[in-house]
Amino acid sequence: MNYSVFSMQLVMELQGENDPTYRELHKIIRSSPERTNYAQMHDFYGRICSVLRRQVNRFEMGVWDYWDDPSRAPRDFQDWVDGLQGKEARSQPAPEDGTPRYLACTLALLLQNGSTSDQRLGQHCDIPEAKLWTRGTFQHLLKGPALLNFLHVKSDVVYLLPGDDPACGLTKEDLSGKNFHYLRQLTA
Repeated sequence: MNYSVFSMQLVMELQGENDPTYRELHKIIRSSPERTNYAQMHDFYGRICSVLRRQVNRFEMGVWDYWDDPSRAPRDFQDWVDGLQGKEARSQPAPEDGTPRYLACTLALLLQNGSTSDQRLGQHCDIPEAKLWTRGTFQHLLKGPALLNFLHVKSDVVYLLPGDDPACGLTKEDLSGKNFHYLRQLTA
């Protein structure tokens, strides 16, 4: 079977260790059962995307991809899964120096290439080049998972940085390093 991939990572400044957005995303991700049915997956992604869409004005950096090229999609998806191995995460809090800390929320979906879900998502991701890296585009793209029948989703991944310890929020230095070289600054 051939696949397509949709992936997205959003970065926003943490509003302290009790940031309500971080707490809500963390709760949704942690409370998700390991095994779910298609309706539960649809609901899960709907809740994550809804939380993120409400924060559009906080989006600072991000990246997204949609590839319907079956030779590229599995490899691209695996790159996102590898992010779960911790290469992007801080293992301990940065020294408290008063500089901002950031959260990064990532999602990636491997879809059956050519399925109705894939076709709908492909049309949804048809963004003019001049608007690829705007907050509004990311808000629009976060409506994409709601278009899917999760019967067509072969695999998925969601992760949140920092993980369980908000004190391990990312620093500007982290975000400008090699592990985040792909991020783009978002505009209004």
